[in-house]
Amino acid sequence: MATRVMPLERVPPQSLEAEQGVLGSMLLERDAIAKVAEIMRGDDFYRDAHRRIFEVMLDLFERGEPVDLITVTDRLKARGQLEDVGGAAYVTSLLDAVPTAANVEYYSRLVLQKSLLRLLIAAGTEIVSMGFREEQEVEVLLDQAEKLVYGIASRRMTQDFMPIHEVLQRTFDQIDKRYQDKGMVTGVPAGFVDLDRMTAGLQPADLVIVAARPAMGKCLKFDAEILDAQTGAVSTIQELVGARRASLFSLDESMRLAVTAPSQFVDDGIKPAFRVQLGSGRAVETTLSHPFLTPTGWRALHDLTPGTLVAVPRRLPVFGSVDLPAAEVRLLAYLTSGRLPASPTLAADFADAAAAADAVRLAQPGEGRRAGLGAAVSGGSGAAGAVEALRARYVGLAGSPAMRFIPPEVFVLRREKLALFLNRLLAAAGTVAGEDDTLSLEAALLSPRLAGQVQHLLLRFGVPAVTDGVHLRVPPASMAVLIREVGLLGHERLRRWARNQQRSLLDDVDVMWDPIAAIEEIGAYQVYDLSVPVTHNFVANDVCVHNTTFCLNIAQHAALAHKLPVAIFSLETSNEQVVQRMLASEAEVDGSRLRTGFFNDSDWPKLANAMARLSEAPIFIDDSATINVIEMRAKARKLKAEHGLGLLIIDYLQMMQSYRRTENRTQEISEIARSTKSLAKELNVPVIAISQLSRAVEMLGNRRPQLSHLRECVTGDTVVWDADTGRRHTVGELAGRQDWPRLLSLDQDGK
Repeated sequence: MATRVMPLERVPPQSLEAEQGVLGSMLLERDAIAKVAEIMRGDDFYRDAHRRIFEVMLDLFERGEPVDLITVTDRLKARGQLEDVGGAAYVTSLLDAVPTAANVEYYSRLVLQKSLLRLLIAAGTEIVSMGFREEQEVEVLLDQAEKLVYGIASRRMTQDFMPIHEVLQRTFDQIDKRYQDKGMVTGVPAGFVDLDRMTAGLQPADLVIVAARPAMGKCLKFDAEILDAQTGAVSTIQELVGARRASLFSLDESMRLAVTAPSQFVDDGIKPAFRVQLGSGRAVETTLSHPFLTPTGWRALHDLTPGTLVAVPRRLPVFGSVDLPAAEVRLLAYLTSGRLPASPTLAADFADAAAAADAVRLAQPGEGRRAGLGAAVSGGSGAAGAVEALRARYVGLAGSPAMRFIPPEVFVLRREKLALFLNRLLAAAGTVAGEDDTLSLEAALLSPRLAGQVQHLLLRFGVPAVTDGVHLRVPPASMAVLIREVGLLGHERLRRWARNQQRSLLDDVDVMWDPIAAIEEIGAYQVYDLSVPVTHNFVANDVCVHNTTFCLNIAQHAALAHKLPVAIFSLETSNEQVVQRMLASEAEVDGSRLRTGFFNDSDWPKLANAMARLSEAPIFIDDSATINVIEMRAKARKLKAEHGLGLLIIDYLQMMQSYRRTENRTQEISEIARSTKSLAKELNVPVIAISQLSRAVEMLGNRRPQLSHLRECVTGDTVVWDADTGRRHTVGELAGRQDWPRLLSLDQDGK
């Protein structure tokens, strides 16, 4: 007859001997308490009496009081728990459980392992129960089951309530750490100085929405002039976009000008443009969203008003390499001024320059002569011949005086020749007034454009000037630098005065503040933008302006500069395209050249170095086209468990799908946003979600986006119906109208 074996009741995993060893070691040595506290907590004890004894010891330790047999017994007695744990005799027996505290870490890890096994059993039981109940959709149950297991693995088990003293202690530790570090950034650095200053970095568990309207570019009007930081040439932004290469001045974090190159050249089409007129006479024409640097940080033009201070360069230290004959430069300056020299000194210099220039012209034989001044005239000699040859050769010297401008060749002159040009031009067109501290220079030039160009060239020598139409003024604060660097013919006595003037601390400052005088709309024009890596700003029309490829730059900065693991869910763009944009930005190579293959041999070393840097960056990209929050959470949990996670970026919010059915897309977007916030809190990392804005934001006076503007966008050919007439319209037809018709829409009842 077979014997029936009754199954024994299973005992949960536990090790009472290890628990006693932990407590005994804590009674023997105070240092053992700190080691145990880093590994385990009270809930890890299987026996409730051991948990209570542990909590008493930890409480005494945190208060800085002795932890021994007498103090522990006394505190248990005061709490009314001494008898519950087995009395003083049991506490005393813990000292006999271990001879030394040397193995306390081993005992602690053994207790922790048993605790995790019990938690795993509890989680498994809960998962089995969830499966049998069938109360929710399978996707939701899978997410909850995964969350239970992930919580055990990460040792971040949730509780119903947490005593405030535990939270206070952790909070105080964080405050103390910040006090010791004294850093401006306590979270994940974004790499944008003003953003980091406002937010102290991207904080763990934060959901950050980066939202903008489609095609909402920060652009410059096509004729904005940009200085080449290598050659000194001045080109329009339209010319730079066409050439696909440029060398720019940009402000770094220390407010110093540095040379950089754009990584993208962007044609943003035709947009409404606004002229920003500054107190110094400078002007730049941009879209309304273009940021300017103010004393309180980068602010968009629509937030600025007349009187606001914006940053402009105090100097632009760049000179060309072209070396024209000195006589030709002098004569060119006089002709540009448009005035015959009146004083004997200037008249003699003009005649000498003309004669010397004529001698150079006639000395050029054959091909050389045709390439020089002689190519401009046929026959004739003397000063008149040199003057006519010069006028014919250089663009800018012909035409009406009101259209006169400095020839492009002047901007690429060597330093000493450019100084010579300004010396003679200001001597001919300018008047020096005042003495010592009130000394200034006033110059009347032929055209506003010419006055602005002279103002720009003076900046290359660190001489800030002010223009008003055709008038240019060098204020007293800049006169000493002007005399030292450029000089004025006929005012040589001022050189001794300038040498004796104490150099100002401002002479070494790269930027200064210039008030906005007026902002006016000028109509719709072709606009362009340049993407500048790292610093995200550049100098245009001698004004500091901003641009950005925002979220990818944040990702690169966090991964490369701070070695933080970054996860990117790219729902719209393939991983190859994302990497290509990163590579173009890091290598400072035009992205369009990477797409077409028409890049230079000099780009290869840049690309190789950028690939080496990016290959070591902890950046992980998922380009799944369709993904919901549950799948995203599962992938992020796995990534954090395997590699860690410092930042999560979602591009973009409207392309995500909800795991549950909703009545409309607006509710679905709201559900996605809530789930994404829950994801940030669970993973305890900042999450950046890129989103599109509704065009309704433009109807607000301050154009400040609100959460209600996170709406789904449709293409311009989407058809809507007029509720009164039944006429069909496309969204593109209605986009520019103020008098929208009443449209058909579904209410909550489906009517």
